[in-house]
Amino acid sequence: MDNPSLGVLVSTAAFIGLVHTLAGPDHYVPFIAMAKARGWSMARTMAITFVAGLGHVGSSVVLGALGIFLGWAVGGLEWFEGLRGDLAGWLLLGFG
Repeated sequence: MDNPSLGVLVSTAAFIGLVHTLAGPDHYVPFIAMAKARGWSMARTMAITFVAGLGHVGSSVVLGALGIFLGWAVGGLEWFEGLRGDLAGWLLLGFG
């Protein structure tokens, strides 16, 4: 990483991810309960937890990308919002 800002961003994201996981037992307790109930080995429990974690992160990335896309789409409507405001002002002046 040549860019120091990128290093800070990646480090911060990793730290927040760690705190997010440790602070939320709902992220790992269900896997412990399922593993105990079904007699899973440690390796199987870790593999299933890893795949579920990838799904959790992947869905978060998809939702974030969707939010960015919708933000760009709404930003493209600024001209319409300005036109609507101008039209409302002129109509208010015209009709009193």
